[in-house]
Amino acid sequence: MSMSVKEAIEARHSVRSFTAEPVSEEMLQSLLEAARQAPSSLNSQPWRFKVVTDAETRAWIASSEVSKRQGWLADAPAILVCCADLEGYVRDTQASAFFFRENKVLDEEPTRGIQEYADQQEAASETARFGAAALNVGLAVSQLMLRAVELGLGTCWVGMFDEGPLRERFGLAPEQRVVCLLAVGHPDEAAVPARKRKSLDDIVLK
Repeated sequence: MSMSVKEAIEARHSVRSFTAEPVSEEMLQSLLEAARQAPSSLNSQPWRFKVVTDAETRAWIASSEVSKRQGWLADAPAILVCCADLEGYVRDTQASAFFFRENKVLDEEPTRGIQEYADQQEAASETARFGAAALNVGLAVSQLMLRAVELGLGTCWVGMFDEGPLRERFGLAPEQRVVCLLAVGHPDEAAVPARKRKSLDDIVLK
């Protein structure tokens, strides 16, 4: 299937009903590649993904222990645990600041501003650092979702989960924080539900 970016944006919606057809390894790799190509603050690329396809773990994620018993998740052929690497975010932000400074890519004042931003991220609390890194992860997940539409797949961003059990089950390092879960599969829908969106007048500031 081939479509324009505009068509993919208009067709994308949250899917919570999937067929039993697995998501092929080729498709999963294509989705992750779309995420890999996303823009990020100072090219920090803090996104990390755990791909879950086995039925037992999907059922566990759908249980009350993890996602407040969102049972439909168990029927998603693949669930991506989307994480932010806070240590990598700081390290690579500082590396980009060093590159800008050493190669004199910009004038002195904006270069100084970039270094100040990098230093702020390094000195920030974990909560603040997570917020900044998670924003970058969101950009990657958005590109992944649009690529999924192009491939004929459906996705649903899930933000209601208990991070602790996920961290323990998947052995996530202390600096790896879960941003969201993303259900992925072939849609099984009688009709696409209408999406409610604010008008341009509501979102454009005067």
